[in-house]
Amino acid sequence: MLAGLATALKVTTDELLGLKPAQKTKQPDSRLLRRMQQIDKLDANTKRQVMQVIDTFIENAQLKKQA
Repeated sequence: MLAGLATALKVTTDELLGLKPAQKTKQPDSRLLRRMQQIDKLDANTKRQVMQVIDTFIENAQLKKQA
């Protein structure tokens, strides 16, 4: 039961019991979040275009990483 709870909370059982300090999770970049909120307010066509550009950059970075 304890292991299941720890898994659901994405912590170790030691962290759950307080035996080890909980690891800090990485917070998203606030600038990136603000940009995404601005993108979300755009009209559907512009939003789709922006997402295509972002997808292209992500794919390019992943291909470079694999090479």
